[in-house]
Amino acid sequence: MSGTEQAPPCFACDGTMEVFDTTIVMGSYDATYHRCTSCGMVAALDTPWLEEAYMSPIHDADAGLLRRARRYSQISSMVIRFEGLSGRFLDWAGGYGVLAQVMREKGHDFWHHDAYAEPVFARAYRDEGEGPLGLVTAFEVLEHLAAPKQELAEVAARTDHFLFTTELLPEPAPKLDEWWYYWPEVGQHISLHTVASLRSIGETLGFELTSNGRNWHLWHRRPLDPRTRLLLSATLNKRARTVRDTVHHTRMRLRNR
Repeated sequence: MSGTEQAPPCFACDGTMEVFDTTIVMGSYDATYHRCTSCGMVAALDTPWLEEAYMSPIHDADAGLLRRARRYSQISSMVIRFEGLSGRFLDWAGGYGVLAQVMREKGHDFWHHDAYAEPVFARAYRDEGEGPLGLVTAFEVLEHLAAPKQELAEVAARTDHFLFTTELLPEPAPKLDEWWYYWPEVGQHISLHTVASLRSIGETLGFELTSNGRNWHLWHRRPLDPRTRLLLSATLNKRARTVRDTVHHTRMRLRNR
């Protein structure tokens, strides 16, 4: 789609999409990104580079995969405990199955689904798409989806709790050369969300949204335990970032003495 053609409605809230910015994707594709005038999300609507971008489902530049899996397992375990969840759990679009295996080692009955990646670490625990799920996790997934309401409908219908991460657009929305999470060099991040866009998608799927306003989000169908709300609160996460920043700067000052 060129920037002069009429864009389709926003796939999150059905609002009007307007041209936002242009860039070069993967070093060779001219790309126009649009922004919704209602919910504020930014998306690449015409993506001829995706087949090339997914020649490897986990990009070589993603050096933080194992570190994130450890963090994800900690938060997921706390949500399971605080909400009293039981039964089978699923890591949806779970790549090579690292998180599913880590969670099984923690004693949770975790299974795995990914239509594009071989579950090297969870081959024995492939989900067949049937039965209820106590929790679905989908970490670093929403930014890859071009039609989330359709792509998530089947798995969302199986659970009352859907825990996920995706970095939210700062406000005001940065241009494509001003924010690392667009990642045009790789070409896999095609949908950049706001709280409003995630809330709209969740409502279509029958969920409420609880979000820390930055990167951790939970769709849920019933009220949450206060401990879960605290875990996902913006205040708590802001304090945690402040502590991490303080520790980092203190270390740097000591190192430079």
